[in-house]
Amino acid sequence: MTAPTDSQNQKPGPLRSAPEITINSHHASKLWVGRLAVRNEQGKITRAGIISMPNCLSLLSQIQRAATNDDPYADDYLIRFEAKVLEYRHQMQQILDKVNYLYKEQIPDSFHMENSVSIAPARYALTFNSQLGYQLIFLFLKFDELACSVMAAAHIALMNRKDAADWIESGAKLIRQCFGIVENYRHSGITRRDAAENNARYKAAIKRMKYELSPEILSGEHRANFAPVIKTQQVEAETENDGLIENGSESM
Repeated sequence: MTAPTDSQNQKPGPLRSAPEITINSHHASKLWVGRLAVRNEQGKITRAGIISMPNCLSLLSQIQRAATNDDPYADDYLIRFEAKVLEYRHQMQQILDKVNYLYKEQIPDSFHMENSVSIAPARYALTFNSQLGYQLIFLFLKFDELACSVMAAAHIALMNRKDAADWIESGAKLIRQCFGIVENYRHSGITRRDAAENNARYKAAIKRMKYELSPEILSGEHRANFAPVIKTQQVEAETENDGLIENGSESM
């Protein structure tokens, strides 16, 4: 029996994808690009800035990398962010359902109108590396859908301008709250081994982070459902070419 050739021993590399999204409303577009803080002549902030979606996704990628490197504080951030983004996705859908109910109840059956979309939508490629980042993207796209539905409802007199602004603000607030969780992230610079040893690095991290973690998080027992696999030499050897999808780069 002949020995296998190199070509017979070849293994496929990781999968690669190139996802992108389409944005139809200017309300969603404004959230995507963020907003700079406004200061008066004395340097005091008169209007707070808003982080952009690409920067938020980049920070999520940083948190995920830290969690991969066994940083328990990064895991804590992912747990809190996951709980909020999943809760807000549910809330966003509830808001959208209420708006859609107006269409169902107030528009005669003989009135027909296609979904409201932009004649020149914005398209953005997604090149981050965070599973929870996609949960945020799904929430964001539901907000875009909400904004389109609300603006169309205002156009055909299902609601007045003030009500339309209130509906849109209720959805935008959920996105901004997610931004706030991520924007407040601080890198601890420790691993679970530091915590187990209760060394100086761990004690300095507690002082810098201003809170201690629960035993369940420190042990790794409690992690986010979408938390990354923690790197070890064994895991790296087993998963080097395990077919996980890559997006080309780790941050936007």
